[in-house]
Amino acid sequence: MQIIEDSTDASYVIDAHGPGWVSINHVTYTQSLIVMPNQLHNPWRPSSFEELELTDLNPVLSFKPEVLIIGTGKSQRFPETKIIKHLVDSQIGYEFMDNAAACRTYSVLMSEKRQVAAALLMTD
Repeated sequence: MQIIEDSTDASYVIDAHGPGWVSINHVTYTQSLIVMPNQLHNPWRPSSFEELELTDLNPVLSFKPEVLIIGTGKSQRFPETKIIKHLVDSQIGYEFMDNAAACRTYSVLMSEKRQVAAALLMTD
């Protein structure tokens, strides 16, 4: 059996998660945040799904990721139409999913060296 070392160049790796928290590089965060392989925006303004506004996505959209994953807390939710339209117009792939799925998806895409961003709402 051949063993290959993971040579990910990423600085910000999600190593654990649970309801209302995420661990990045062994540091636990309980506030909403945006994580990208080489950037961390903490805290991120919306503290609940209901507070999510179009302008809250500006920090991550300026990064121009291939894929934006929006973690909506413990369950999958979808925002108002104007937010989805803005994401479509930005020509960035996006997905709304619960935080557990968002963390797993971010980790897989990051390991593939994709330009991925995860915006995680730490809500109950």
